[in-house]
Amino acid sequence: MPATFLKSAMTVADLPEGKKPMIAMLGRSNVGKSTFINSLIGTKLARTSCKPGLTQCINLFEVDKRYHLVDLPGYGYARGSVDRRKDLAEMLGTYLSEAKNLKLVVLIIDARVGFTELDEHALAQLKENGLPHFVVVNKTDKLKRAELNALLAKLHAAHHDVPLLPHSHNEIKVSGEIRETIEKAVRMA
Repeated sequence: MPATFLKSAMTVADLPEGKKPMIAMLGRSNVGKSTFINSLIGTKLARTSCKPGLTQCINLFEVDKRYHLVDLPGYGYARGSVDRRKDLAEMLGTYLSEAKNLKLVVLIIDARVGFTELDEHALAQLKENGLPHFVVVNKTDKLKRAELNALLAKLHAAHHDVPLLPHSHNEIKVSGEIRETIEKAVRMA
């Protein structure tokens, strides 16, 4: 998919005007949001790092001139002070409650960790705001098949009302089911 970097925004007010739908990537720091975006668009456009907390603002990418992918700062870690962590949490909350044209949120969790307390809080906020969402269980390549099956069964039992889609960090392309869910949200916008 042809994609371009648009801009980095520090506030919701800095987001571009217009009617293009936004698909946001949300998750803990170092869960692989930027790498997932690169897998989705098929090129290394989003900056990645093995150090947590690299993304400190709202990064927007235009995909196929039809919609915006939004790389949100990770929660749970921030380089710097307690005040900076608080600012990032506030930025995320404001974005999720006020962003115009937000059509879908992809909550990304780490398969090795499962849902953390912070992930549970993020999921509750998505439900509270009535935002369409699904969960990508990322880095499934780090688990053995039996471990992955047990994790998915456990997650489905705890979150039966939320679509859970596995993704391998090493796969070149994102699964058809993930891509189709995103495309459906864009078409319905």
